[in-house]
Amino acid sequence: MPVPSLIHPINVTVQREDKSTTIVDKDFREPVQKAARKTEFTIKGQVRWGGDEKLNPERGGPREESDGWVLFRYRDLRAIGEEIKRGDRFTKLGLIDSDVYVVEVKPMGHWQDQFGATIMRAYFKDRHPGRQNRGAL
Repeated sequence: MPVPSLIHPINVTVQREDKSTTIVDKDFREPVQKAARKTEFTIKGQVRWGGDEKLNPERGGPREESDGWVLFRYRDLRAIGEEIKRGDRFTKLGLIDSDVYVVEVKPMGHWQDQFGATIMRAYFKDRHPGRQNRGAL
């Protein structure tokens, strides 16, 4: 079976969180001030804006609300030697400058001949909604 394709893929610029150089509070194990960031990389992704993922109570705890998601192919991520994790930042979605952060990552498209997930959905949330003009080019 073929690997799934993205529908209308656009360039997504990602900044990875650099946990090795981030100053962390010893008691709370969270970044002090702000997290250090690695250099950016760009990859093709399928973006969907919309707050369709609300805060939902679940067995494992409440799920965080998101402002949208980006679909990536694992094949494309492996080709450039990168990965997407919670806390990473999307600085550009196509032509739109953004400042949104990954709040959840879900593997999807599990196909037997591909030995597991072929695509991932990275949900993002704007931590500072007043700072940007969403949709402006």
